Amino acid sequence: MLPFSTDWFMTWQPNIHSSLFHAIFRFIDEHRDAAGGIAQQTTIQVIVKSYRLYLEHIALYGDEPVLTLTRAWTLVRYFDSGMLQTNVCTRCGGRFVAHAYDFRPGFVCGLCQPPSRAGKTKKPPASDGIRPIAA
Repeated sequence: MLPFSTDWFMTWQPNIHSSLFHAIFRFIDEHRDAAGGIAQQTTIQVIVKSYRLYLEHIALYGDEPVLTLTRAWTLVRYFDSGMLQTNVCTRCGGRFVAHAYDFRPGFVCGLCQPPSRAGKTKKPPASDGIRPIAA
């Protein structure tokens, strides 16, 4: 997979994080005229605010951020250029990042139907400095 390919956003965990960031970005972008004085903000300022909120949300649950600021900026650019869109999950109603023009009737997101290996990448618990005895 190329480092800055749209395919990166389609894998299970990056898709969830990208979809979360994009929802935050979309909300702030749509409501920047309603909030006093932020209508003059540039897109990059909205991206940075959205990314900070994404990091705060991830930190609340003790997770590590999957999305970097560079990837978040790239994601917004892909949406602006029409390379990506969102699909609505038929089970939970959430909007998830998908390839543009990818017709997927009956789409089910990675949260409602996680892949079989989901969650298997967790780091092993830290040891208390105890090492196994070498034979």
